[in-house]
Amino acid sequence: MVLGLNGVVSILGGLATGKSMETLELTEFPNMPFLYWLAVAGAVVKPKWTDSKQWPALKVSMNTPTPIQPKRLKNFKALAAWPDNSRSSVPMMFLMAESFKLVMQVLTLPSFPVSVLGTVVNKRARYSYLRKVDAAESLTYSCKLNPAVRETFSGHAEFDLLLEAVSHDKSDVVWQAVLSMVLMNPKKSKGGKKEGAAASSKPAEEEVSGEAFDTWVLPENTGRAYAALDGDISPMHLYKATAMLMGFPSPVANVHLLAARTEASIAAKKASTAEPAAPFSLELEFKKPTLLPNRLQLTGGAAFAEDAAAGGYKLRIDDKKGKPIAAGTVSKETKLTRI
Repeated sequence: MVLGLNGVVSILGGLATGKSMETLELTEFPNMPFLYWLAVAGAVVKPKWTDSKQWPALKVSMNTPTPIQPKRLKNFKALAAWPDNSRSSVPMMFLMAESFKLVMQVLTLPSFPVSVLGTVVNKRARYSYLRKVDAAESLTYSCKLNPAVRETFSGHAEFDLLLEAVSHDKSDVVWQAVLSMVLMNPKKSKGGKKEGAAASSKPAEEEVSGEAFDTWVLPENTGRAYAALDGDISPMHLYKATAMLMGFPSPVANVHLLAARTEASIAAKKASTAEPAAPFSLELEFKKPTLLPNRLQLTGGAAFAEDAAAGGYKLRIDDKKGKPIAAGTVSKETKLTRI
């Protein structure tokens, strides 16, 4: 279905009646306040949990290519502290900011089986930059839901969303992001053990050591500034008062902004060793919310050029109290993900 006025009516009708809608083509990016309204409506008509491990294979895609707007690119680079101010360079995470609205569109489709309001968190992400994108290119974006759902060690449900950008000029996939989301099971405790049978043990975490090669100062308005770019106007990112409605004492930084700051720090590090911008991948596991304001420290292995041959190096992001915010891996290894 191509979304215009008729498409909006169909979404509302599908939400009210439970009518199936598994694919949606958009002529323009969706309106985020409308999607958050759908999320609120979904909390009324959809369950918070399902035991099903096979969900519908949903897909939302743009049917027209999107040019890279110089002003948006400039604003993104400033917010991410990008080291290269040339107009031609396009950071990988800029494409995440461009396409995030499709994530919300998938999560609020009538056929998405559960309510996402306060029940879904982004646990991990793998971003892959398959080749350098020029600022003159136009890209076509899409987002798919992997219908296969996994049970976590603590009894929650984990599912993947695949974002993709295809060059309109060269028809090749230039970027992908796999977002691993966790649907919280209301029957489980937060730290959780499975009821009945013993839960599988939690995987052991590896210690990340190395040099602290960057420090970021994130002011209180960071969430609002990033929301102006990617459209994520979740109350937890905006103000202290709105964050408190979601159970947080202050605004929370968007995890994709943390990834953008990580990419910018890596770009500066790679530039010092004359490493090319792409291909490379960044994988992060998000361990706790980043309360704002905050001062974060990025710690990683040796020079990218030295460790890339072994598949990359590990990194860690700590908050101002030295508590881990995220941990992950940087690698030259990239591969296409298919659902």
